[in-house]
Amino acid sequence: MRQWITPTRRGIGASVALVGALGVAASVYLSWYASDGPRDWPLQQLFQASPAGTATAYWGSVAAPLAVVGLLGALGALLRFRFILGLGWIIGSATFILWSIMRAIDDEWRTQDLESGAWLCVAGLVVLLGGILAMGPRQEEVEAPLRMFDDDPPQ
Repeated sequence: MRQWITPTRRGIGASVALVGALGVAASVYLSWYASDGPRDWPLQQLFQASPAGTATAYWGSVAAPLAVVGLLGALGALLRFRFILGLGWIIGSATFILWSIMRAIDDEWRTQDLESGAWLCVAGLVVLLGGILAMGPRQEEVEAPLRMFDDDPPQ
């Protein structure tokens, strides 16, 4: 029982990563650029400059991959599994970078025009990465019995 109470490096790192992933997912509900947010843009905007129309559904918008980051962050923090958290970080980073590139191609990219949602996404990605790095690798101690070596000590 005491093991659950004692904070460990992996537990603290997983908690920090969870906060970052939830920050990325929460950025969906704030405006990113010109009073629009990821829920307003179709998913094609990640691969095409200035697509026609707006998003028809939440899961067909740029918000979908960012929501997946939140889900992967919760699952990865619960399991304390860096691979799942890293996958979420890659999805979130790729979404933000592709969106930025498409805005730059469309000649609409100005850093001073970024709004709070975009900055929250970037900050969440940084915190998520910090949590992943803070977790560090698993420390597994393997104690093999000597009979495993057929009574010959290892040399």
